[in-house]
Amino acid sequence: MTDPSTTAVSRRTLTGLAAAGVGVPLLAACGSDDDPGTATDAGSSASSTPSETASSASSAPSEGSSSAAAPQGLTSTSDIEVGGGAIFADDEVVITQPSAGEFKAFSAVCTHQGCLVSSVSDGTINCDCHGSTFSMETGEPESGPAGSALGEVKIAVTGDQISLA
Repeated sequence: MTDPSTTAVSRRTLTGLAAAGVGVPLLAACGSDDDPGTATDAGSSASSTPSETASSASSAPSEGSSSAAAPQGLTSTSDIEVGGGAIFADDEVVITQPSAGEFKAFSAVCTHQGCLVSSVSDGTINCDCHGSTFSMETGEPESGPAGSALGEVKIAVTGDQISLA
């Protein structure tokens, strides 16, 4: 009597476990090497997360990561045009100069779906993925599907060098 219902539950349980067993490695394979958090958020197994984290941690100093670039500066103030900006993809930062001598920095990751912004022109930071534009002064969205502002990034301007603070 209990055998048929136990068998049905057992089959459902096994089916669910089999789906999870196939799904987790597939989700882990979709993760980016650049962002170990993505693989963890997708539910990857614990065995892949430490190796990705160790890999990125051990390669960061040799590649000149943002912490190594900060003392030397990301760029020179003369490289950022008034009314323009520059994107530093490795550091996921966009630096703008809305008016002469005023430098602003924001996350270069679009708040819509996580693409890196692609350009700074005509007073806006532009994301080509889905057409969002953001104010180069405040990071607030001006058009497109993005509904929230780019996060402000602290920078230091020392002499003619701009570095992450």
